[in-house]
Amino acid sequence: MGKAQKRTFKSRANPLGAATVPGAVTAVQSTDEVPALLKKLAASDANDRAWAAASASNLLLSDDGAVRRMLLSNNVIGALVERLSDSVPDVVVQASGALYALAAADHGAAVEIARRNVYAAVQTLLPRLASAIDGVIKGEEQRDGACKTVLLTADNAISLLRVLCETVPASLDQINDMALIPFLVSFFKVADRLPATLVQTAGQFLHTLTDENAAAKRALLDHSDAVDVLCGVVRATQLGAASADDTAIVRMLAGAVLMNIKDMAIERLEDMDDAPVEEARIWEDMTRAVLQVVAGFIAFDSHETAARALQLATAPPPTDIVTGPEPSAQEAELNRLGARLDYVQMALELAANIFTDEGATDADAAAIDETVQTADEDAGNDASDDEMAGAGSDDEDVDSDGDSDKEADQDKDTDFDENDMNEILGNETVAAREAEAAVQQSVLGLFIDTILPPLLHLAEPTAAALATAGNDDDARIASVAADFAALHERALACFNNFLLVVEESLRPWFTAHGDSVAKWWHVLVAVAERVLSAGPPADAILDPVIGCMWTLARGVGGAVPATPEHIEGLMHVARTAATPGLRSKAVGVLGTVARRQPGFVDTNRRIGLFLVDDVVGASLHAFAQGERVAVEPVAEALDLLFDVYGDAAYDYDAPVFVGEALLPRLRQMYAPMRRLAKSVDRRTRRRLRDRCDLAAQNLRAFIEYKAAERRGA
Repeated sequence: MGKAQKRTFKSRANPLGAATVPGAVTAVQSTDEVPALLKKLAASDANDRAWAAASASNLLLSDDGAVRRMLLSNNVIGALVERLSDSVPDVVVQASGALYALAAADHGAAVEIARRNVYAAVQTLLPRLASAIDGVIKGEEQRDGACKTVLLTADNAISLLRVLCETVPASLDQINDMALIPFLVSFFKVADRLPATLVQTAGQFLHTLTDENAAAKRALLDHSDAVDVLCGVVRATQLGAASADDTAIVRMLAGAVLMNIKDMAIERLEDMDDAPVEEARIWEDMTRAVLQVVAGFIAFDSHETAARALQLATAPPPTDIVTGPEPSAQEAELNRLGARLDYVQMALELAANIFTDEGATDADAAAIDETVQTADEDAGNDASDDEMAGAGSDDEDVDSDGDSDKEADQDKDTDFDENDMNEILGNETVAAREAEAAVQQSVLGLFIDTILPPLLHLAEPTAAALATAGNDDDARIASVAADFAALHERALACFNNFLLVVEESLRPWFTAHGDSVAKWWHVLVAVAERVLSAGPPADAILDPVIGCMWTLARGVGGAVPATPEHIEGLMHVARTAATPGLRSKAVGVLGTVARRQPGFVDTNRRIGLFLVDDVVGASLHAFAQGERVAVEPVAEALDLLFDVYGDAAYDYDAPVFVGEALLPRLRQMYAPMRRLAKSVDRRTRRRLRDRCDLAAQNLRAFIEYKAAERRGA
């Protein structure tokens, strides 16, 4: 379990709707025109400099590789950085926009921009930009052309620094030295009087800057009123004339920044001898408020949005406009939809991280006490699994004559009666009730009530993600497909975080919510079936679906409503999935479902035979024939078999493990398994080699254990 993978923000075309420079070129007839264009960047006429900067930006982002290479080889980056100090705002806005667009599109160019000491050039802009924002605070008119240029320059400069922060790690120290925190916080102070997109740009950078950056976190906490300003934005229900979506995005970004610094803030409070209780309460309230904002923002009809995006992507381009740098209305709407999806992913990332941090703490606080855990273990939920895992690596855990195992079984038969069972069931009921009460009062409960419903909706694959998955014929269609596929993957990853927290710290909650478990299982099965129908290109979505199914099944000890059809579908994935990791996850789900008892002998038989014959046996046979095989599913299947058949007392052990003669089959697999393990290169895949070696060792110990177990029966 861990935090969601960090996501970077996409660049946005013309976020403030600034006018482009009239006559700026978008293409040249030959590279001979490039030197003249570069010369105009240093012309005495400001109009020429602005035209040259705008033209350079267009050409750098064009498909003409020869022109682009010539511009870069002729020091266009150095010339544009120099223009950031130009005295004419129209030149500065074009130069800053060109540098930002180039850094966002080309990592190599971003490194070169950083090497050219762009930080000092941007630093010279800050007083001018801060003065414009101060004018907003004083209520001055901020919508004339000159001010719009300054605001767009601020947007470009902030976005440029954010891209460098995200893509050039070496730039972080220099950006920290720029002391940008007061400047960035000032945008939130007047969030109701600035364009929402500009405040969002500042929020994006502040969020990136304070992510795992202790220096920036300290600077933000040391700022006199930064926390109060950000808290006020989170609590706001409307920011000036901003739309509901734009207001929610600004509130979310403010909340994301607060969540970044929360740990350090709490540490400071804990170090204080007389810290006010209200200070800690503020952070708890903010966490809840941020989750509420996220819940509202992700509650939208993703299928309707996907249909609209697909319609825009497949529509023929308009024929009544002249092609230029400005996007058409069709492209602009598609860009807005893409930007919204990007923020939805940020919202899901934020929810996942909050739940991982706060939910795990709440779950630990609500966890049942040690005596009830011991009772659960005695009931056979986990103890035998732990014993079996140890049996493979420590010979003294297994008595070769089987006497001690036999005596232990006899003791269980003698001591365990109906009263014991009633007591355990009563303890489980009490534990579940106590867990439920604790959950309802916690962040975990808020997550369940407000985040899970829209989250599961977002996990449902849209036509845009599946029907066009892998389509490279049209860049717009491919982009839409990638955006929606990423959305579904992020939603599933967020749901998996939730399941992992409950599995690790609050399993009794599952006991009290069997109806929810069944519902989630069927939702995941439906998602998997729809993804499978789309074919291999949609495997990127299938992987997190199967991962969620595995986590859910583990959390309830395999007690999911898996039908024979579900099992056959999982077997299909285990046989045919394109990646060893996905095949291993499908094997993991099957092995977990196979542990369900009592009364599921036929299910166990079908899965057990599949694991032994189709996964392990077939792979070892193929390897013996000289074929390349994926070893991860084999190791996973063996580990699961050790768990599933770890105790003769299980109701399926005699009819399946003994009745189907699995022990003789496993004996025949030991030597081939050792050879397969040795085929894994320890130098390049050490972790996998160690796992395979351990699986082979455990297989031998398991064979000895089961043989002794049967002799003592």
